[in-house]
Amino acid sequence: MISSRMDGYSVESISCFRFVFPILGLTLFSCATLSADSLTTVDISSYVNGNVQYGARTFPTGTTTGNQNTGILFNVATFNGIASNWSPYGLPTQVLDVPLYVSAQASFYALLNNIYGTPGADEYDITIKATNGDSITYPSIGGVNTRDYNANSYTNSISNTTFPWFNNGIGQRLDMREFNLPLSFQNEIVSDFIITQIRPNDAVLFSGLTFSDVPYDAAPAPEPMSILLIGMGGGTLSLFSLCRKRRRTIRGGNNVSSSQQMANTN
Repeated sequence: MISSRMDGYSVESISCFRFVFPILGLTLFSCATLSADSLTTVDISSYVNGNVQYGARTFPTGTTTGNQNTGILFNVATFNGIASNWSPYGLPTQVLDVPLYVSAQASFYALLNNIYGTPGADEYDITIKATNGDSITYPSIGGVNTRDYNANSYTNSISNTTFPWFNNGIGQRLDMREFNLPLSFQNEIVSDFIITQIRPNDAVLFSGLTFSDVPYDAAPAPEPMSILLIGMGGGTLSLFSLCRKRRRTIRGGNNVSSSQQMANTN
């Protein structure tokens, strides 16, 4: 709130406040993240089969958003009391099929990394099926949208729709991939989440799955409208500063004392 002591402010300054605050409010609103109500986490505890070799005890468990400010919830399962994952490494079966019954979804998120990694290679595929027979498959390219869970090792770069979700600070990480579903899936029931390993030596590490009824934004950075509003917010703050300078000039350059500045209340 603005302090009740308004005697140090001219009508011009008050008008500037009335213009600045709505713009800043719109800016903050436009940058809001997905609400928990729009997310459906999947319990994969029946499918995990082990722990990573390094840093598993430092990974989060249960329903959590990680520590990289993505705002996306995952239900991270445990194996032997430690954060766990499914991986086909060293197994004869190179496919995981998770049966689902999730309706009216627009996107999904998955915690996906791999062991080692080959830059530019399709290491594993992700397939989503619906009860009406529709399906879509997403490739996982080394060094593009999947990378080694060990930092500074085989593959380290990510881009486009993969973002850091958790980092333990000692060399291990969990990455979050974003997937948009075709419009047809928003009127259907998702029946299966399938991982098919393509390159056995670059085994996938699957640690979490969450669906959303809201399409994902292509990047966690502000949308173009958000950037515009941020610019407008900055511009209006500059305008407010000019208004104050103009007021001071008109009134003979008198400075506003510190007791006459804005005060915020909770």
